[in-house]
Amino acid sequence: MLNQVHEVRRTLHEDVFYPPHAPRTESAAYARTHHQLVVLADAPCFICGVRQSTLHHPAQNPFGARAMETHHVHVEWALAGAVDLKRFNAQVVAQLRRERPDDPAYPKHFTRAQMLAWIDHHPDNLLVLCDIHHRHSFVGIHAISGPIWGAQNLLLHRYELEEKSRAK
Repeated sequence: MLNQVHEVRRTLHEDVFYPPHAPRTESAAYARTHHQLVVLADAPCFICGVRQSTLHHPAQNPFGARAMETHHVHVEWALAGAVDLKRFNAQVVAQLRRERPDDPAYPKHFTRAQMLAWIDHHPDNLLVLCDIHHRHSFVGIHAISGPIWGAQNLLLHRYELEEKSRAK
């Protein structure tokens, strides 16, 4: 029957060879951008809508998130050393320039230093997520496939991808 929920169970294996890089430390610029997005702008989690200001309000925090985080959405920080500058300019910068032609960040191609700074801390490469939708093993962006993760913010509020007992 088409009206019955069914479970699809799969295991996601990922084996990535990151380019050499120093251990991740929070740059001052990243800390400022994170603070601007999470605290000052009180931006919501892209998936569930909880905010820094509503973490302690159960009715507005349906997944029981404990922290607001920022995720490198277009280019993962650890991959920055492997990003081709020409491709970055042709794809990322050109797309953002088309979307926002008056944005002063994108009038011309980036230098390598500008690209690395953008990857580290530009708001266009940071997505605000709660800790659950960032790192949780059943609903976090680092743990499940893109097509499933990306649809979560479009689902009916009463619909759950997994049993609630496993989400927290």
